[in-house]
Amino acid sequence: MTRFLEALGGKLAERWIALMLGPSVLLMAVAAVGVTLGHRRWDDFGLLLTRLNELSAEPALRNTGTLVLLLAGLLAASAGLGLAATGLGATVERLWLATRPRRLADRRRRRWQDAHEAFNRALLEAARAEGTPGAAAAATRARRLNARRNRIALTPPDHPFWLGDRVAAVDTRVWQAYRLDLTSAWPRVWLVLAEDVRGEIVASRTRFAASARLMAWAVGYVAVGAVWWPSAVAGAVAAATAWRRARIAGASFAELAESAVDLHGRQLAESLGIACEGPLTEDVGAEITTVLRKQT
Repeated sequence: MTRFLEALGGKLAERWIALMLGPSVLLMAVAAVGVTLGHRRWDDFGLLLTRLNELSAEPALRNTGTLVLLLAGLLAASAGLGLAATGLGATVERLWLATRPRRLADRRRRRWQDAHEAFNRALLEAARAEGTPGAAAAATRARRLNARRNRIALTPPDHPFWLGDRVAAVDTRVWQAYRLDLTSAWPRVWLVLAEDVRGEIVASRTRFAASARLMAWAVGYVAVGAVWWPSAVAGAVAAATAWRRARIAGASFAELAESAVDLHGRQLAESLGIACEGPLTEDVGAEITTVLRKQT
């Protein structure tokens, strides 16, 4: 038990340093530089060195007790900032996956509908051009318009942000393909997955959460930009990076979750005592849904 607690304490300390202490100290350092230099003298690092020298010459800072208190305050402030960033990151996640504001969601739906109709027209034209000299060009145009529609969303949008629709599309596509209610089925799917498959899904979900935390830190840098504009630039770059990483991680998580159902849906049916010969079908999926919902 002692060894276990020591190992656990080491891992917790390591995660705290990686997720909270380092970014918190960096943000506080940037804030201190910003307050010292301000907008007008934003690049006057000579002034910054002068202030540091004056601070180091303070007699109080040569007292061990004062240094211990300062270190304790620094650690407490970094922990507070880390907790705040974690909480804000969770809020960012909920915002990315939310269904409101409806006005933005409706606008995305209209864009998707226009792209879908354009694809259907191109598909019809490609079918009519079959066997003619223009068949290849018509097929290429249809594929291009299909990709354009899918870049907006894989299914009719219901969220203001792309990430929300990409994750929600898994439920819709699984229902359309198998008549399987993924909300009810996912905990059971998770139990039949191999450990390495679970690890891949957890890793993608962790990367998504890390992207949301990076967005939270970006908000902090933008806030410091009120007193020192270079910090706002750094915050904007961090926010763009966070959004790009979130798109990649969210798409990876959605693909892995859907793949888990495609590859292990039959195993789920057999675990529930439902006959499934060959690939998962709509009939089997509907039977699984009936069993799992338990008449609710």
